[in-house]
Amino acid sequence: MSMYLRNLIMAVLISIIMPAKLVGQSKPNFILIMTDDQGYGDFGITGNDLIETPAINKFAHESVRFERFYVSPVCAPTRASLLTGRYYLRTGVTGVTRREETMNTEEVTIAELLGANGYATGCFGKWHNGANFPFDPIGQGFDEFWGFTGGIIRNYFDTRVRHNQEMVEMEGYLTDFFTDKAIEFIETNQQQPFFAYIPYNVPHTPIQVPDPLFEKYLAKGLDEYTAGIYAMCETVDHNLEKLLNRLESLGIAQNTVVIFLTDNGPNGTRFNGGMKGKKGGVDEGGVRVPLWIRWKNTLPSNRIVTALAGHIDILPTIMDLAGLKTPDTLQLDGRSLKPLLEIDQYAWPERNLFSFYNGKGAIRNNSHRLTVSRDDKVALYDMLADPAQLTDLSGKLPDKKNALYQKYQTWLAEVNKESTVPPIHLGHPEQPVVMLPTAGGNLSGALKYKNKNGYAFDWATNWVSAEDEFSWEVQVVNDGIYEIYAQHLLPPGSEGAQVLLEISDQKVRQTIKSPYIPDPYPNPDQVDRGRLPEMKWKDFHWGNVKLRKGNYQVRLRATKIPGESAGELYGLKVVYRTNN
Repeated sequence: MSMYLRNLIMAVLISIIMPAKLVGQSKPNFILIMTDDQGYGDFGITGNDLIETPAINKFAHESVRFERFYVSPVCAPTRASLLTGRYYLRTGVTGVTRREETMNTEEVTIAELLGANGYATGCFGKWHNGANFPFDPIGQGFDEFWGFTGGIIRNYFDTRVRHNQEMVEMEGYLTDFFTDKAIEFIETNQQQPFFAYIPYNVPHTPIQVPDPLFEKYLAKGLDEYTAGIYAMCETVDHNLEKLLNRLESLGIAQNTVVIFLTDNGPNGTRFNGGMKGKKGGVDEGGVRVPLWIRWKNTLPSNRIVTALAGHIDILPTIMDLAGLKTPDTLQLDGRSLKPLLEIDQYAWPERNLFSFYNGKGAIRNNSHRLTVSRDDKVALYDMLADPAQLTDLSGKLPDKKNALYQKYQTWLAEVNKESTVPPIHLGHPEQPVVMLPTAGGNLSGALKYKNKNGYAFDWATNWVSAEDEFSWEVQVVNDGIYEIYAQHLLPPGSEGAQVLLEISDQKVRQTIKSPYIPDPYPNPDQVDRGRLPEMKWKDFHWGNVKLRKGNYQVRLRATKIPGESAGELYGLKVVYRTNN
């Protein structure tokens, strides 16, 4: 079934079971802002006296503030849960790279639900839930996308971003750029309800920020890394102020719900409100972040909510505030926070919130946190009496420990279904040009990643024998001619290397005749990133293949290596052409 047909059917079904709007009430707009790797303590309002975030502080005081709000330990899992209202392990996401961050296309997102009810939808920033259609923002319900789809973008100044399906050059600083594009989207769609999702990429590394801000925080006596992080956080503050001022000048601030949160704990050891843990961990400091919701003249200002809430609650909350019914078929894990927004001291039912990442897990209830290590070691903390998690009570409270552990194991068994990385789709008219990066496939033999981890922009090296093979799982969705290009590096002395590419019954043989070493893109880091920079890869046309619909494995190996290696490979570019 095509994506267009799928979306059309879903829109019709949702429109049948959902009211277009509440009688006598227009639909509110929604702006959902999420920063990347900004911890609970990276704000002035949360007790950090070294960081300057006056606009965010003011916004928080105008909002309902959730003081016990929880997300996942890392980027892509939080995004999947935020967009679907479901724990990320249900959505197909299992990690943050090598396509483990890809969310199942069958998942229904906030954008799809709101879009089916007359909302214009736009995403501006870091996606990190699937690089290619139909797993990208356009395939998951957004009308417009400006940003990048991987977990990281190498340069924050004058870099390349995607506009819908096309790579374009941008000028300036990314935080400013994403805000400006979001404002353009709001201006264009101000006469209809809109949903603007702004997942900023800062303060995720690399440390790149305008020099005056960096120097400002160095002057406070901070180390270079922390100074860069705090400076990037201040760029968010400037841009939030610009965004909110534009809502005022357009006269739509009072009909716009603005939601602000971050995606996980801090990306380093720094002030974090006295909590134990950081990004990647399942202690309080790794998963507790701020949530502030402002709806001027509708929701109260400066209300503090201490009831437990989480990223899985955002979708049902937005739907509830919009006066729209969420289909029961979605099987959400979250619940609407609307009662907590509207009623002071609302009697919120007891609940358990769960965390899991990379073999570690936790369960949090109103009073306790139980953590489970990779080797199944358990620790129990009284979060009311011991918020810093200094004392493990698992030996003193065995019944409570065992009860929480059993609940955690039951939850994990339910949500942690066997999940496979979906194949890369080829042949969608919506995205005729698709990359098969080495970080999105499999390496065998002596092959390894240049930067060791296979993150975005990584490439493969140590291509030294005929036993070394690259492979990718693909799904061809339309018959056609497919042009194959390679992005590779060949050092001098390796001229004449011969390669064989196989897909279905098609074979492409190529001799790499000339040495080629790509130049790196400019690297404006203020702190060494510890990885090689992104390279300016060139496309080398290797040949064409004729493919029919179906699932295939693309395999690539060297059949002749006259020098020390067959070079290094970033990936293959596949361009779909119709049979006509």
